[in-house]
Amino acid sequence: MKNSSKLSIHGIRYILRMCMQLLFQIGIILIAAGTFHIGRQLLIYFSILTGSYITQLWVISRHNPEVLNERVKNIKSGTKSWDKILLSLYVIFTFVVMNVFIGMDIRLGWPHINFNYMYIGLTLYILSAIISTKSLLTNKYFESSSRIQTERNQTVISTGVYAIVRHPGYSSIILWALSIPLLTGAIYTCIPSAIIIILICVRTYLEDSMLKRELEGYLEYSYKVRYRLIPYIW
Repeated sequence: MKNSSKLSIHGIRYILRMCMQLLFQIGIILIAAGTFHIGRQLLIYFSILTGSYITQLWVISRHNPEVLNERVKNIKSGTKSWDKILLSLYVIFTFVVMNVFIGMDIRLGWPHINFNYMYIGLTLYILSAIISTKSLLTNKYFESSSRIQTERNQTVISTGVYAIVRHPGYSSIILWALSIPLLTGAIYTCIPSAIIIILICVRTYLEDSMLKRELEGYLEYSYKVRYRLIPYIW
């Protein structure tokens, strides 16, 4: 079902920013690699990355453009101080450090993960993209920063993927982080991947605690949906 709102100039700006973000990531990898001869596996990775960006932005712009309209600004008024730190670290490791490691793998010829593991990585990446997209389609309050959106009369979202875990968007990031070493074959990207997963777990814990204290109905929701990130585990 389509959202009744329409894509605004803010949503268009967000889409353009995502396109620049995509080019930035590819550029970082090429600069770190020091060559355009990056091999078949990274070419496939670039195609997957580009395809996922285009597909998700197209689907969200058609079915829940309000999310894109609101996401143009990363850190909004009311964002918790701890999240400003965690979000900054997340951005650095996700969009800079991770891609530097991918490029340096080419430049320095680091030990490489067997190409066949790319299929496992692709499965994790696709699952991550599906969960992320479903989260964005379901939750109109899905923002980049952790805060209570009082100006939008925020309410608890408990349907769709939110009926399975309380923070499916963060679950998708963990799956994404696990997929990158396998997709690119760059074994040392396990280091930034592990740091990103730790950051997401810390952020999940702090945000979940905040929502229990400050968002009406969330505590009751947490009793119904017991798991934060991974069903039957945590």
